[in-house]
Amino acid sequence: MSHESRKAPPEADKLPARKRRPGSIALNILIVILLVSGLYLILDPIIGRWRQDSCSQQLLQNFDEGDGTIVIGYDDFIVAGEQYDYYDDLETSSTSSPSTDSTAATSQPQTTGSVTVTTTPATTTPQKIVIQAIGRITIPSISVKMPIAEGATLHNLRVAIGHYTNSPSAGEPGVAIYLGHRSYTYGRHFNRMDEVKIGETIIIETKTTRYTYEVDQIDVVEPDDLLYEFNNPTSEPRIMLVTCTPVR
Repeated sequence: MSHESRKAPPEADKLPARKRRPGSIALNILIVILLVSGLYLILDPIIGRWRQDSCSQQLLQNFDEGDGTIVIGYDDFIVAGEQYDYYDDLETSSTSSPSTDSTAATSQPQTTGSVTVTTTPATTTPQKIVIQAIGRITIPSISVKMPIAEGATLHNLRVAIGHYTNSPSAGEPGVAIYLGHRSYTYGRHFNRMDEVKIGETIIIETKTTRYTYEVDQIDVVEPDDLLYEFNNPTSEPRIMLVTCTPVR
């Protein structure tokens, strides 16, 4: 009778667990932070534009179905480069005049007994801004359909096209002026304005009336010459659309 004997291999020596160095842990944490930061930098502008466009569409819907208003935060939907826009300045420069009331421009000390109290005009930043839509603009050739707000103000232009307050309304004699951001993103606001051709149509709608215009003139104007263009008189009802060029 034969016997088979088997020998088990010697048990492998167990290696001691390696301890992670503090530098390795810190490097891993840094990599995670960089990945999260990168994702934030990529997604934050996309989400911001989506929220801004959703707000514009909500304003348009409210104009169609309700009172045509929305409320946004003072710092909501800030547009890159908007601090260089001159639209708001044009409105105030032609409507406001220096005050002749010295108490409105300077602080006046008030004395009570032996105590002097100095008052200053209160300047508080509003937390919420109400945007009021007065109409809609449609440019079929570049797929624009946006609400129109009264006034080319900083906040109006973030979510709407602004009607220059000192110009006539659509359908009235004279030039009704509408201003909008060029926008860096393709297709948003007036980004594709350079694609509009002579002979194409632009539609302005109010609650009661629809006006259809045909493009007959396209010009590039220096910012300093805008007021001259705005005040160029005409007796026929026309519109002017204004945006920046080039895009960047």
